[in-house]
Amino acid sequence: MSRFLPCGVRLARGLLSATQHQGRKCAARNQGRLLMLAQIRSIQTFLDNERRRLVIENEATKGQEEYPWVWLRDNCQCHLCYEPLAQSRILNLSEFDQNIKPISCKVVDKTLEVIWEDNHHSVYDYNWLMERSFRPEQREKFSESVNTKVVHWSDDFQSTYPTADFNEILNDDTELLRWIENLDRYGFVLVRNVPVKEGPVHDLQARSGFRRMTHYGEDYVVKIKDDPSNLAYTHHRIFFHTDSPFYDHMPGAAFLHCIEQHKGKGGETMLADGFKAAAILKENHPEKYRLLSTKGAYFKDIGDDFIKFNSIAHHPPFVHDARGQMMKVNWNHFTRDSYFDVDIDQVEEFYDAMRSYDDILNSPACHIRYKMEPGDMVTTKNLRVLHGRSELEGGVSGRHLQCGYVDWDEIRSTMRVTREKLRVAAQQ
Repeated sequence: MSRFLPCGVRLARGLLSATQHQGRKCAARNQGRLLMLAQIRSIQTFLDNERRRLVIENEATKGQEEYPWVWLRDNCQCHLCYEPLAQSRILNLSEFDQNIKPISCKVVDKTLEVIWEDNHHSVYDYNWLMERSFRPEQREKFSESVNTKVVHWSDDFQSTYPTADFNEILNDDTELLRWIENLDRYGFVLVRNVPVKEGPVHDLQARSGFRRMTHYGEDYVVKIKDDPSNLAYTHHRIFFHTDSPFYDHMPGAAFLHCIEQHKGKGGETMLADGFKAAAILKENHPEKYRLLSTKGAYFKDIGDDFIKFNSIAHHPPFVHDARGQMMKVNWNHFTRDSYFDVDIDQVEEFYDAMRSYDDILNSPACHIRYKMEPGDMVTTKNLRVLHGRSELEGGVSGRHLQCGYVDWDEIRSTMRVTREKLRVAAQQ
């Protein structure tokens, strides 16, 4: 028996008549459609029984796509299996045989129709299938469309870091998108011209997502206190750290708004590119990088503020996604606990790896310093950029910041929604 069973056939896409053009944008759009539809495509489909795949060949472009049968059945778009308004499957994995086979397939108009051996009928839009190609380049294209490429800080980042205007962010969707895309790309954007009062942090939280609650409340004010529940409420120097690694899901973005600055020496905000520092460590000391990626530490925060709290979480300093890309840095010596769940023979190696990473963070190549002025707001991607503060010399200070968080998932959602909103507006 032949490995390929022909079961389908040809899709001819002809040239359609253009509708009457209305305005320059409409004319350009219709011209693009005509050019696309003018390409007459011949599509042939086959079933590959040996590899359990449906094969689509485009004779016009000489392209070939393959789709595993189990994936096709799982992603059936019929009304019994999929709810289009919710964009959600109705069918559960337990409700179909994962070894099921198609018995026929054919291309009709712009769709692929598949009949399965249990007589279930599935229909797939041809372009929908092409967008979900399993070719590596198409998978990478989709990944790039839903993520932002990380750019490590250059040597001149101190003088070239991105900035944004507070009022433009609030009133212009293009500026909103530019702000959060740069925040994703570089991990830091300085927002200027912020009203010098408490409250604007809430405006940017609402514009980019919504407030992330912690045991310090829905925001927190940084001033020197007589009874500090956090080192930020003292005059002491604060080393490079990411906020709140004592949570399993730590805040994704941190907003620090300067209302009053320390009058004397000190009080500089220090920012470090944690991803760049990790990349340098990986290149020069791969074993230390591996250790910080695979062995964890406890982080804790215990006290009384908005509520009484006792938060403890265990993480490796470096966290990666399924593709092996760095996605989060857990780094906070103030909250790193003395309980240490590492084999005793690895303790000194772990400390050596941490010291090497800390030295890179403190090198001029990886960090910048900026003494905020009233009306400045430092916005950082807390998953990547570490921040700190130089000592408030003199011990007494009127320094006053209002700070808050937004989860990174919400910022990425806002980014995609805003991109689509601007895309649709550009076509009208």
